[in-house]
Amino acid sequence: MRADGSEIRIPTTEWRLADRVAGGDGLGLVRPGAAHSIWVNWDEHGTLAYWYVNFERDVRRTALGVDFVDEKLDLVIRPDGEVVWKDNDELAEAAALGLLDADAVRAEAEQVLEEWPFPTGWEEWSPDPAWQLPALPEGWDHVE
Repeated sequence: MRADGSEIRIPTTEWRLADRVAGGDGLGLVRPGAAHSIWVNWDEHGTLAYWYVNFERDVRRTALGVDFVDEKLDLVIRPDGEVVWKDNDELAEAAALGLLDADAVRAEAEQVLEEWPFPTGWEEWSPDPAWQLPALPEGWDHVE
């Protein structure tokens, strides 16, 4: 985050690490080689709230989890099929800075919409109540 406490959306050289809690229940579906992930999100009653498509690159496993480079553009797909495009302004800003290829990101979005992978088959999934929350590995908060 920035010194004033606001969240950084476009990379900058001045930042500090801060806790950020994400709300809601969701399941991320990440396919090797894909330039996007699909997140199934539920409301507080366990009902499908929406699908969220995150455009990303360089997805790889690490000792701490999964790392990726966010491509800024996102899609929200409502259960009725309405598509909401998010963060076009951030996509344009990142492209102007030479951080990504906006045309390639938009082409990936159009491909997702053309394939229309909704429903994903995971909409009724829920974790086993007997599962324990995992502990974060040692060093998870170390910044290089």
